[in-house]
Amino acid sequence: MSPQSRTALLVALATFALALALRLTGIGGREPWLDEVYSQFAISREWYGLVADRIGRGHSPLYYALMKAFGIEGENIFAMRAASAAFDAGGAAILAGALTKYVNLRAGLFFGILYAGSPLAIDWAQNARPYGLLMLFTGIAVTGAMGLMATLGRGADAPGVRRSMRLFGYGFSLASLTMTAGIFAFAVTALLPFALPRFRADRAFMARWKRAVKVPAIVAFLGYWAFSGPHIARQVEGYWADKYNTLGIEGLSRLWQQVMIGDVVSVTFAQTGLSQGVLSWLIWTVSLALFAFALRGALASRARPALLAPLLLTVGYVLLLIAVSSWTSVLVSRYFLPAWICFLALAASGMATFSTRWPWGWTVILPVLGIMIASGFNQASMPDTPPRDRSLRPVAEIIARVPPEKLRLLYDKLNDNRTTLILELYPMRYSRPELGRPDMNSFTRQRLEDALEQNRDVFSYMTDTGLADALASGVAEPACQHDFGDWVLAYWGTNPAACAP
Repeated sequence: MSPQSRTALLVALATFALALALRLTGIGGREPWLDEVYSQFAISREWYGLVADRIGRGHSPLYYALMKAFGIEGENIFAMRAASAAFDAGGAAILAGALTKYVNLRAGLFFGILYAGSPLAIDWAQNARPYGLLMLFTGIAVTGAMGLMATLGRGADAPGVRRSMRLFGYGFSLASLTMTAGIFAFAVTALLPFALPRFRADRAFMARWKRAVKVPAIVAFLGYWAFSGPHIARQVEGYWADKYNTLGIEGLSRLWQQVMIGDVVSVTFAQTGLSQGVLSWLIWTVSLALFAFALRGALASRARPALLAPLLLTVGYVLLLIAVSSWTSVLVSRYFLPAWICFLALAASGMATFSTRWPWGWTVILPVLGIMIASGFNQASMPDTPPRDRSLRPVAEIIARVPPEKLRLLYDKLNDNRTTLILELYPMRYSRPELGRPDMNSFTRQRLEDALEQNRDVFSYMTDTGLADALASGVAEPACQHDFGDWVLAYWGTNPAACAP
């Protein structure tokens, strides 16, 4: 192993250790939220049920299949989060090593600190969701792209091409099979060199690039056709457009603050007595410093073409998501993770230049690094805020009295009862891997009558007024009902356990 490779390996290991330590801090201190419960439910199914559940919801089963292959059980939320944390730390480590190799030691070290302490990266690395895995494959893919772009101007015999092509192909193929964001990241990175004169003028490079993009292009197309496309088509006119940041100055400003610090840092600084004005000043001061460093890193790509890889992915990915948001908003902080890791790679490269050429640069670099680590630690150790609503636990326990194979649950849409019921009911099926999801829909008279014709056990959780209106419309009288203040759990069926006090 060459001295350069040995140094890159040491930087990668140090980055992995720091990132993993921060991500494991407080990882078991929060109850599972809705999307994590879906993850737990998926890996607790049999293999066919896992794949059917994920594909049926428009998601790739790759992450969930890995969790199941590792032997992680649905109830073990800590193990799922720990695996995601290790994936994310691995992606950071690989890219830190690449920066050390293709830029310099300081760039790798600065990147390791910046990404390890990023509140956004920590937040989603601590979730039992596919984001950590996405960042592992993104780190591999960008490392491969850096290796390929480092061969610009080196002719047909450039060294290290085969290894870089493998990293590029495996990384982007698996990222595309993990999440839609992986497909977007691959598309902008793969296509932009065909449009830029600096790349097109180098025929030897373009020949290598065309070979490199073939396999991940096929995989990305198949992934989009199988998982992402149908999901986007179902969601585009509903949930996405209504609930995410809207495109505009206010929405983009809010998005950037969420990327930078998240809610936990706001809470932490509020507890210290700092005013909102001081906090905003701090956020934007650090932001301007990072942008200045990233710009310097981008300019360094003229001498170090390997930096073109994170530059193209950052710019292309952000512009793509903004363009999509003119149609239906996707301005959600976690969707920008592939661009964020590359932006921090550019910022770290700029920091390396400042620290080398201008000694005063340390007066800016050290505070920025310190703030990132402090913010990351606050994010990592954040407890539940507020604790999860457990008010419907008694309702779920009554529903669980009947055999789940025949269960049909209808609910009133008020107060987001569906989410609260899911959080209580899904864990009750972790030990029954042969079952699908609980059959749940909002209440309508037709749905109730259809279920009764099928001889189902039907529960309906609704307001007193809602039940009275349903009965007035001609709905059959329930066999019994359980009162919960202004709400009632009505039961239609013949199972005496459902009506026991």
